[in-house]
Amino acid sequence: MAFLFFDIESNTGIDNYGCMRRFLTLSALTAIEVTRQPVYLLLTMTCIVLTALVPMVLLHQFAEEGKIARDSGLAFHLIFGIVVVGYAASSALAREIRNGTASLLLSKPVSRNGYFLAKFVGVLIVTAGFSWCATLSTLLAERVSEHRAYGAGQSYEPRIDWLTGDLLMASPFVAILIAGLLSYWRKCAFQSAAFPLLLVLLPAVLLVSGCVDRFGSIVPYQLQLDWRILSASLLVTLALCVFAAIAISLSTRLFTMPTIVVCVLLLFAGLVLDYTLTHVGQTGGFAAVLRALIPNWQHFWRADVLTGDGVIAWTYVCRVGAYAAMYVLAVLSLGLLSFSRVDMK
Repeated sequence: MAFLFFDIESNTGIDNYGCMRRFLTLSALTAIEVTRQPVYLLLTMTCIVLTALVPMVLLHQFAEEGKIARDSGLAFHLIFGIVVVGYAASSALAREIRNGTASLLLSKPVSRNGYFLAKFVGVLIVTAGFSWCATLSTLLAERVSEHRAYGAGQSYEPRIDWLTGDLLMASPFVAILIAGLLSYWRKCAFQSAAFPLLLVLLPAVLLVSGCVDRFGSIVPYQLQLDWRILSASLLVTLALCVFAAIAISLSTRLFTMPTIVVCVLLLFAGLVLDYTLTHVGQTGGFAAVLRALIPNWQHFWRADVLTGDGVIAWTYVCRVGAYAAMYVLAVLSLGLLSFSRVDMK
């Protein structure tokens, strides 16, 4: 992508190393700027807290241990993720177009294509950070949920892992506390400290959970986690990458709320499209065009496959990843075309 910083009109070239350095710097600065926004931190922490709460308030397992906690965590991952990428894209692009920052940067030896794609990569970095937190929260919530275990009297009884649940619930608040102290003592930005702390505290909780059983007793180390969640969570992350491409392209023309609304409408349309077209008997060219334009989000939402002993094959994840990559390239092409015609202030 470094060649995208080549200024064709001025016939001035920048060496590949310099181009790539500019590109990566702009992408990193975009990610840092988004993570410094209070809304991003609030959305991420809310997703973690709600995911942690689900297994603690459930009164029924609906015939499968951990299913509700697992499905709820994946659902929070998707819904909050759409809001996160919509907000991140608007913050990274639409706001800079409106306040003149984009015009200032484009007056430097930076092409429009390079600027646009660097912003997209920055949004992808933000999406990866959010998905990391959501995935670990879902793994831990499934672990916390009620499972049958042998108690002290060797009785087989349902038990909630309250210790892991308490640690998971406390992790966002501990991150806020430490970030506040660092902000006071070191004069660093609060959001810049809180989010990296989350990225560290959640894996720490996961590692600690392997030291205890569901009764809070110290046991030989063993991570009792439902690793099948990783493939389902990766599919959700791929869906968020597609939404990131859509949101960054929409941000060339729309502001934050319209961008998020359009993304939510596309989610609903993609979930019901196949059923609706089949129900009304549409199988011709019009139906084919709709299926090509609107992503079928059912490919990315496969939580139902995990029911019982079901497993999502990694070959399937790779195929969906290829589908997501092609769709992202198509949407970004339209986004580049739209951005090339934006009048800068």
